Amino acid sequence: MKTVFTACTRDCPGGCSIIATTCNGKIIKLKGNPDHDITDGFLCPNTSKYLKNVHHSPKRILHPLKKVDGDWERISWDEAFDIMVSKLGDTIKTYGNNSVLYYQGFGSRTALKMLNRRFFNLLGGVSTLYGTVCGGIGQAGQEMDLGTRISHDHLDHLNSNVIVVWGRNPAVTDIHLWRILRKAQRNGTKLVVVDPVETKTASYADLFVQPEPGRDAYLAVAVSKLILDNCLADEDFIMENTKNFEKYLQIIKGFSMEELSTKCDVSLETIMELALIYSKNKPSSIITGWGLHRYISGHIIFRFLDALAVLTGNIGISGGGVSQGFEEFGFFDDSCSLDNLNLGRKLPMPTIGQAILETKDPEIKMAFITSGNPVNLNPNSNRVKKAFEGVDYVVMMDHFLNDTADIADLFLPGTTFLEEEDMLGSYGHNWLSPINPATTPEGEAKSELEVFQTLADQMGFRDEMAGSPAEWLKKITAPIADMGIQWEDLRAGPVKMVPEDQIPYSDGSFFTESGKFEFITEFPESQFSEHDLKERELDYPLHLISSSPEKWVCSVVPETEMENGLLNVELSPKILEGLGIKDGETAILESSVGELKVKVQETEGARDDTVRVERGGWMKYGKNINILTMDIMSEAGNGTPYYETMVKIRKEI
Repeated sequence: MKTVFTACTRDCPGGCSIIATTCNGKIIKLKGNPDHDITDGFLCPNTSKYLKNVHHSPKRILHPLKKVDGDWERISWDEAFDIMVSKLGDTIKTYGNNSVLYYQGFGSRTALKMLNRRFFNLLGGVSTLYGTVCGGIGQAGQEMDLGTRISHDHLDHLNSNVIVVWGRNPAVTDIHLWRILRKAQRNGTKLVVVDPVETKTASYADLFVQPEPGRDAYLAVAVSKLILDNCLADEDFIMENTKNFEKYLQIIKGFSMEELSTKCDVSLETIMELALIYSKNKPSSIITGWGLHRYISGHIIFRFLDALAVLTGNIGISGGGVSQGFEEFGFFDDSCSLDNLNLGRKLPMPTIGQAILETKDPEIKMAFITSGNPVNLNPNSNRVKKAFEGVDYVVMMDHFLNDTADIADLFLPGTTFLEEEDMLGSYGHNWLSPINPATTPEGEAKSELEVFQTLADQMGFRDEMAGSPAEWLKKITAPIADMGIQWEDLRAGPVKMVPEDQIPYSDGSFFTESGKFEFITEFPESQFSEHDLKERELDYPLHLISSSPEKWVCSVVPETEMENGLLNVELSPKILEGLGIKDGETAILESSVGELKVKVQETEGARDDTVRVERGGWMKYGKNINILTMDIMSEAGNGTPYYETMVKIRKEI
């Protein structure tokens, strides 16, 4: 029996620190690390079931596969490498480097994954990606205000008198943060939840505010207006630490309270209650979620939330702040990727389907996909599928034959984090965690680093990619060594990089050009609602909210969930009554880009203009909601505005 420190590397803010117990080289138990103040000794249900649902799943692919006449055929790694070397060489020679696309997703977020891009840069550069299908939008907004986004340590929320969870459902998507929020609530902290959906988190709220989807900026302006009108603002902080306040004030004065209430669809009484509970119980913190990233002008929402915190002096103090996320790669030396050489061209991730279809000189002829399932998780899935089907040769590395694997020509079996050596930063907290192998790889699975090192060897630049995982990790973590943290300490167990009592902006200085907090100076309303109005004119009256499920992470869906009937959609009784559809019946959910057969679920508390579904279900099982979502780009942050999609529902004929 022995124990190994590792961490979950999946696309989740938890970044759980794990103690794996092994016996004779086999993992028999995973448990949370009690010495990690966020993981706190317990794991989320998905990680607790990781051995069964992923690592030892009978559906996991453990040997290379080649598509032959539409069917998968098992091949050796030697043949797989021969194919990749030949296809890469021929494609680049015939069409040029940019005819190759490297699509790197967010399914595994670790230090050594930076070396994948190093391989393609050493190859001379290929087409890669810019933008994201995750965050980006909120970060862009906060950088406009603060210069650099810095969030409060989760434990600092225990010092808050009020916590406003805005557009986030941590009771489902981040249960370690949720444990801290519930502890704060038991200690007397008031919990406010702002969300168009009555979530599990909302059911515990002392105050639940349910605005129309995408209208959060109007709600924030309304709250700010009441704070200013009732002389509840921190004038000293504003005068000493901010810029553009007068222009911001003109925005606020340009609206009446009645107009703002109508625009966000929240009553004046509720807005007043929110304004008073937030402003009169300092310190108050705002914790924002990824729901706010899902709009074309989502950055504006974040800017007005930042302004709300500044108005009340809740910036730079313990228990305050607007916390949005953490820099998972911020402590690493990313020059190892050689991205600084600026080789190759960039295609937009949010609209990758359209980009592949339209890209010329040269067209995309070959694609490598790692840590991603773009056919499933990117918007307008049918277009993404069509685009990749038009690529001459697609190589994919993953654990399962998912929707994207269906369009691939070569499938490579990857290792899980339990079989790898690596290092993990988190976008959900301030810890760095070692990834130490708890067991040898199952079957013929290989790590991404091993695959790209072997390819480099066969393509003539072995030395530039050579090195053990530990040797590369020492280089990547060199900035941490300069902070006085030894490599041996990083490898032995998780290390907290920022103490919980280190409060962002506590010295009153910001990372903007002026050194002050810079208020938003204009509110381009016409742009803010233009897309929504256009969809309504096309008779799509309902907002589509495709949120994260409780039972799986992204698109790694247990087989039992996928085979269990149609995709459930939650609607208010009023919508169903108006359409003559009963609870449990099948219906057609339609947007301007596609339609999907669904099962309706009557849901008390749902808004009368909103449909909620769980994302991640696979297309081959008829459960991929991204068949309906529109592929558009945000105005700031190069993000993906999934929630701009408007839909209608009708009876199945």
